[in-house]
Amino acid sequence: MNILAIETTAAFASTAVIDNDECVHEAVDKGNFTHLQRLIPLVDQVLEECGMKPEDIDGIAVSRGPGSFTGIRIGMSTAKALAQALGVRVAEVPTLKAMSMNFWNFGGIVCPVLDARRSQVYSAAYCFEDDEQKEVFPEGAYAVEEVIDRLKGKGPVIFIGDGTGVEDIRRKLEEGIGRDAFFASEEKRIQTAEMVAVLGLEIHKEGKAVSYAEAKPEYLRKSEAERNLELKKCGKK
Repeated sequence: MNILAIETTAAFASTAVIDNDECVHEAVDKGNFTHLQRLIPLVDQVLEECGMKPEDIDGIAVSRGPGSFTGIRIGMSTAKALAQALGVRVAEVPTLKAMSMNFWNFGGIVCPVLDARRSQVYSAAYCFEDDEQKEVFPEGAYAVEEVIDRLKGKGPVIFIGDGTGVEDIRRKLEEGIGRDAFFASEEKRIQTAEMVAVLGLEIHKEGKAVSYAEAKPEYLRKSEAERNLELKKCGKK
C-alpha cells in the first residue's frame, strides 16, 4: 500500500510517500505560506523521487488541523480532489497527534503548541508508554495558562510547534513549568508530512479512511471572517 501524505497546516508545505514497509520519502518546501503555488509541484516531486506515478497511490493522508486556516483549506481541498481523481480514500490525520510522534522517545510528555492568536494556542499533550501513544489532555484552543495548569507537576514536558517561537508564549511556559520545560530545536518544532504519512498508513490499514466527500478539516474554532459575520448579524437584530 502506497500512501501520499499532505501537510499544509504550518508555514511550510510538505508531502511524503509511505509504503507497506513504512519507508518514507518526504519533500519539503521552504517558501513561507506558498502552499497554493507549491503544493501540486511538491506532490509531483515526491512521486518522481520515489519512481511512482499517481496511479501507484492507494490512498491519501492529510493533516486535517488545527493550524493555519488557509493552509488547512488548501491541503484538505487538494487531498479531496486527488482522492476523487484517483478513486482512493482519505485518512484525516490529527495534526497535533502527528507532530508529537516525532518525539516518541523523549521520556516525558510531548506538548504541541501552535499560535492561535487572540491570546490562545492550539494544543494537546501526549505520552508514550510501551510504544503506545496516550493522550494526556485533548486537542483544543486554550489560553497558555490552561495548558500550564494541565501539565504542571507532571514531570518533564517538551514543547513543539510554532508557538514556542513566540516570545510571550514561550516565556509563560518557561515560567509556569519551570525546570521541567524543554523546547524542541527550531528545525524540529514545525510539523511536516513524514508523521502524517505514518499515521495515515495506520488509519488506512485499520479501515478508518473516509471517502473524498466525507473528508473534512478540523479548525477547533471559527475563523475571523465567520466571527465578524456573526457579529454583523447580531448587530442587525
